[in-house]
Amino acid sequence: MEPAIAAVKGASTLVHVPEGYSWMGCDDYEREAPRRRVYVPEFWMDKYPVTNDDYAAYVDSTGARAPSYWQGGRIPEGYGDHPVMVNWLNACEYARWAGKRLPTEAEWEKAAGGGQGLVFPWGDRFDADRALTWETAAVTGVHSEPVTARPQGASPYGCEQMVGLVEEWVDDVYRGYAGSGYDSIGYQQGYRVLRGGSWIFSQTHARITYRCFEDEDLSDEHFWGLGGPTFRCASTVAPQLEARA
Repeated sequence: MEPAIAAVKGASTLVHVPEGYSWMGCDDYEREAPRRRVYVPEFWMDKYPVTNDDYAAYVDSTGARAPSYWQGGRIPEGYGDHPVMVNWLNACEYARWAGKRLPTEAEWEKAAGGGQGLVFPWGDRFDADRALTWETAAVTGVHSEPVTARPQGASPYGCEQMVGLVEEWVDDVYRGYAGSGYDSIGYQQGYRVLRGGSWIFSQTHARITYRCFEDEDLSDEHFWGLGGPTFRCASTVAPQLEARA
């Protein structure tokens, strides 16, 4: 039987990630251990994080509240193609409106590293030209940029800006991985997982396996200039472009 077809917004920039086993985790950091192989079903992932322009279309369509850092409900000038910054609940609402969902941790990590066990989306050696992290931001003063600004940092599946720039929400509740002996008070709080690091962190946070956490209803009052968080969407079924009116 042919898979169902989903009419989703932004389908033209979804990349295909085939089913199969993928490396996940890292034994060098307790909260990321153990490194193991996990099976990830086929899915589709947004090539880029959701932008302010993307989110504006959602706000205009639904009457949803604009992010607090927008000026009078308008995107700051020149930032339309930069990542939007919202909490986890808002990200989920946008994803539903777009006919998609948030990716799982396993999906995010596979899309970022191709399932190959890489340290960074492009390989095992950090390259400051491929991701906006503190190493670059401290020198240049650049704290945000268009989502299309670093194609040289794309993952093996073609996803861009997956590390650095702005942290990204995934669907999962923050818990220890199966088989881990590490415990954290954060595991008991119902926090949601963030991936990818941001410009306010160093390259150690821009690794594919790095994971952090935050409240799902985090206030967006202070997001501006603090590196997120943002998100990108995923789809379980093969997407097609929305029919034009």
